[in-house]
Amino acid sequence: MTTAPVVIDNGSYEIKFGYGVTEQPYRALNALARDKFGNSYLSNQIKNIKDISSVTFKRPHEFGQLTSWELESLIWDYCLYNPNEFNGFDIKETKGKDLIASETCMTIPELSKNMDQVVFEEYEFESFFKSPAASFVPFGDSSTVATREIYGKGNTKDPKTYVAKSSNAYEPFQLIIDSGFNCTWIIPMVKGIPYYKAVKKLDIGGRFLNGLLKETLSFRHYNVMDETILVNNIKEKCLFMSPISYFDSFKNKETTSVEYILPDFQTSLLGYVRPREQILPPESQTIKLHDELFSVPETFFHPEIAQLLKPGLIESILESISIVPEPLRPLIVSNIVCIGGNFNLPHFAPRLATELQRQLPTDYSCRVTVPLRDCELYAWHSMSRFSQTDNYRSARVSRQEYYEHGAEWCTRNKFGYQCWI
Repeated sequence: MTTAPVVIDNGSYEIKFGYGVTEQPYRALNALARDKFGNSYLSNQIKNIKDISSVTFKRPHEFGQLTSWELESLIWDYCLYNPNEFNGFDIKETKGKDLIASETCMTIPELSKNMDQVVFEEYEFESFFKSPAASFVPFGDSSTVATREIYGKGNTKDPKTYVAKSSNAYEPFQLIIDSGFNCTWIIPMVKGIPYYKAVKKLDIGGRFLNGLLKETLSFRHYNVMDETILVNNIKEKCLFMSPISYFDSFKNKETTSVEYILPDFQTSLLGYVRPREQILPPESQTIKLHDELFSVPETFFHPEIAQLLKPGLIESILESISIVPEPLRPLIVSNIVCIGGNFNLPHFAPRLATELQRQLPTDYSCRVTVPLRDCELYAWHSMSRFSQTDNYRSARVSRQEYYEHGAEWCTRNKFGYQCWI
């Protein structure tokens, strides 16, 4: 019996990994942290930091590209050979096993070649297949992940679970919006392959939201410029997208405001949102958040809020669609899939569908599919589904082929984007 391949969604913020037959992936932070006392913490050890003030981070990804395999290899070792941390998951030896991994869209060829060398020469995997995370989404289905469909013209279907598709099926025409930590990618998919001529990148992601929220809170409340972990937690727990419009949310900012109680490092290490009926604990420090809650995420649609003179998300989507051949445009618009951690922000996907529908021709119907929760895991589930298809078995590169043809051949003829442009 052949062992199921190892599936790694190598995100810039978090790595999702496990065997292709498992129901849920294991998760590990893709970073190295150092606290103010000089102690270093690798990956999930960061969650054990007692004093989160002045923690500095080093990440393998810089400017959206995987540049440091010295650090990435340490994190992969932590993930693959650490059964105590990941509920007994331990592949013991990578030699002879198969690997499916994701990489950044439009990866620089030289950096892409580095990944092939590490996988085949250091880890000695028997076979390897890699592609941008969005490339696996057409092969996925909703038999394991509950999703909902949102229509730009107003009718939203209830969450539902689809019947599993046949093993070699995929959605032929899709528009994947992958909004992650470093940036947001807009990727039209035609017959399971990215239409690279129309791929667009928006330099706004989770990292940008963290930075803008730091500046806003530091200007209005307390200096939190060195409180990366605290600000990230505030972003995940409090922020939301304006459900109707930016100006409408301003009218209701008092009713949507929240009070965040800062950590005292005795009863709380990260702080928490104060329930409205709770009495304020004595000597506690709080931050009252009003329009920061929705003005920071609003930069996706209006980058000028952060003084960025660049197109917003809707303009980038329209520009991408305009490059796609005209007969395919209504098909792609009617099959948009949103993945990535930023879509965990409440109201993000419905607002996207509404705003996009306003800009489209009247005979186009915008339909957006989004996971109900844990949007960052949808790509891994699609990769897991892809690992069970005949497409994967025919497309992967064996270790023997790698040593026969070399890393340049893999990048140029198998994994690189250049041959599709």
